[in-house]
Amino acid sequence: MREVEKLVREVNRLHFTTFHQLFSQFGLGKGQSPILKHLSHNDGCKQSEIARFEHLTAATVTVMLQTMDKNGLIERRSDENDLRIMRVYITDKGREVQKKCDEAVEKMEKKIYEDFTNEELECFKQLLTKKRDSLKHILEMEEKA
Repeated sequence: MREVEKLVREVNRLHFTTFHQLFSQFGLGKGQSPILKHLSHNDGCKQSEIARFEHLTAATVTVMLQTMDKNGLIERRSDENDLRIMRVYITDKGREVQKKCDEAVEKMEKKIYEDFTNEELECFKQLLTKKRDSLKHILEMEEKA
């Protein structure tokens, strides 16, 4: 089992490094691409929703959003009905960067999986789904305890 987990960690690290390098060419810092992706489908969501969705602390998201705001990728505004709530909106520049990221990811994924058969990809997907579901269950049980 430890060999499997060691391999998973190595793959995760390589995946993270590869995609960080890919996104950095578009001026994005670590973790900013998933936030842009989330906003492209949930424009105007609460800052706290981003933190929950990304499994990050509110403080971490605040720092990331400050940088993204400074770089013109997003805009933060107080909620019209409750000034304590901060809403986050993707800008036109942010949408453009997100589109470029999506195109780059598609090319990268083709490279990564070009040697996989359809059957291998389906099996891989099933195994990852099974692991993800187990991890989610563990987290849910810990949250209830």
